[in-house]
Amino acid sequence: MRKEFRIPKMEEILEHDRRLLYAIEKSMGFIPHVYAYMTHSETALKRFLDFMAVPTVFCPIQTEAIHLVTSQVNQNPYCLAAHTALAKQAGLTEQQIEAIRKGHVTWDDKLSVLVDFTCELVAHRGKISPEMTDRFYQAGYSDACLVDLIMLVGMSAITNYMTNATRLPLDFPEAPVIICNCECKK
Repeated sequence: MRKEFRIPKMEEILEHDRRLLYAIEKSMGFIPHVYAYMTHSETALKRFLDFMAVPTVFCPIQTEAIHLVTSQVNQNPYCLAAHTALAKQAGLTEQQIEAIRKGHVTWDDKLSVLVDFTCELVAHRGKISPEMTDRFYQAGYSDACLVDLIMLVGMSAITNYMTNATRLPLDFPEAPVIICNCECKK
């Protein structure tokens, strides 16, 4: 039985992926393990980075809220650590990040609906109640928002599944364990 997943060494990585990793290192100050692990596939890292580079209708705070909720429901310590750091960079406080992860946003009604909608979407594998759908559109979200939200959930799901499956060690500051207050209780 395989017990440990190995992060490839830079000299084992194909040149086109090394260039991408060096660019990540330059912008982030280090190479996250999840990106290095993706280089086991000849095309995964570039495909994922291209996916991430496409703009959405959401501001950085909304985007990080979607990633935090998706990672919370998927119980992913690696991505919770990464997106906690990124959410702070986007301007959220530790208390706001905790509230988002708990599904208890009180300072912004529209963000609260986005958090609740994302939690239901992920917890129920895309099945949304008519009541939640009504709340989403009544809050001012559009069909473009729905499509971009689902794309962002998919992006998070890729890294959530990859890091949950491989148990890659954290290379971001650890995020606290929090239990969600919504029906998913994750």
